[in-house]
Amino acid sequence: MRGFLCVLLLFFAACGSSSSAGGSGAAALGITPNPGQWQGADVSFRLVNGQVTDLTLAPLTCTGPGGCQGSLSGPLDGSWPYGVLFDATPAAGQVVGNFIANTSVAGSLQLQAGTCCQISVTWSADWVGDLTDTSSGDDSTSGADGSATDASGNDVDGGSLKDTDAGGGKDVDGGGTKDTGGGSKDTGGSTDAGSSGPWDGASFGTIHPGPAQNAASPAPLSCLTSDQQNAEVLLNQYRNAVGAPVVNSDCSLAKASKAHADFYVTHVSQYNASGLSVHEEDQSYGAGFTGVNFWDRDTAAGFSGGQTSGEVIAFETTPAAALQGWIDTVYHRLPLLSPTTQLIGYGQQISGGTAINVIDSSGRNGLKSDPIIVWPWPGQHNVAASWNGLEGPTPPAPPSGFPSGPVVTAQFWTAMTVTSHQLTDAGGNAIAHTWLDQKSDPNLANLAPETVGLYANKPLANGTYAVSLTLSTGDVLAWRFTVGN
Repeated sequence: MRGFLCVLLLFFAACGSSSSAGGSGAAALGITPNPGQWQGADVSFRLVNGQVTDLTLAPLTCTGPGGCQGSLSGPLDGSWPYGVLFDATPAAGQVVGNFIANTSVAGSLQLQAGTCCQISVTWSADWVGDLTDTSSGDDSTSGADGSATDASGNDVDGGSLKDTDAGGGKDVDGGGTKDTGGGSKDTGGSTDAGSSGPWDGASFGTIHPGPAQNAASPAPLSCLTSDQQNAEVLLNQYRNAVGAPVVNSDCSLAKASKAHADFYVTHVSQYNASGLSVHEEDQSYGAGFTGVNFWDRDTAAGFSGGQTSGEVIAFETTPAAALQGWIDTVYHRLPLLSPTTQLIGYGQQISGGTAINVIDSSGRNGLKSDPIIVWPWPGQHNVAASWNGLEGPTPPAPPSGFPSGPVVTAQFWTAMTVTSHQLTDAGGNAIAHTWLDQKSDPNLANLAPETVGLYANKPLANGTYAVSLTLSTGDVLAWRFTVGN
């Protein structure tokens, strides 16, 4: 895949708050909510020192009089005591939770979205672990600073990484069939005795990713074409499957992505002759120029919903093929699955023998309340046996070169130190693999230092495999997936 990935994280402002006392009597009911991280499709939070903290909303919208639309997302300032109940009262309204088990909570919220309308939803969340924070206390993480060049002379600057193989060649490969069944969890795999958690035993460490969700994709915007609507729905199916909150399309981002796709197809012969990166435009090429870089094009299209954070490009004829190609890779999957990504715009163009797919995105800083995102997800079946390594920038090759096994990644809210990593088969036999983190892979250091990954040095045979990552905190993230049925 010739693609470009840029993770430019932005500060997300919190709402004001006031605190109020929560319910009590947990012990009398035999419910003692587990401390640590709780994740849901709409609401996530932490239980720390008897308080609900880092209360965070996924993007939520409402429609008011005259068709006006309001939205809220991100963290709500404040902390609130809890027992069986908690009653959080930020300035925008109220979020109520009722712990129905030590690892399960359900509730409702009513929050005012500006002067337009009130958001009212019911929500639920699950406990996923007690990951010890090893950061300096800052609630945000950002891309790498500084400037460098890779072996090909391409610029790596301020968290932006340029494409390493400019030209018109196709380097997206489907890599095998994935099961993206709308966020449904696999229940057919084996489970460990005494295991618990949101993945039916397929996640068996001390901390858990996700959990998987079944959240509906937002109502389609009238500005979107059928291909753009389809791309949003398909991407949210992937995000449901791994436990990331749904994303919304943005009309301006969609306009910018479509305009760039049109420009590339119109001038593909000039791109091929000059070697210009597919992520850039040259005004001298003529008709359709909207900006040199994606952030220029997003601004020109009228985007004002935050800070643009990246662009990925593929060369396929359908949104489904493009998304699968991106998800199969190391770097291009990261912004698509990241819980920090909030808005996207998809565009494509096909003419003659040339096809191109573009997604521009906007996001926020990582938060302590963000879920851990892993791929393949716990219990996933039909995982591809191999990956061909076709991605720009090119990830580190296994000792004997590609193809490798499928790409395995884990995305945390901030950079974590992994002290040991294992990939084993169903018999517990260790599988030799290539390890990726910010120390071993300069691309991750610049793009996503909160991510680690691995792939077997050789393609995998059909069967079930387990990944185990031990963190410097002592926490263990461990899960299994199945190649083939």
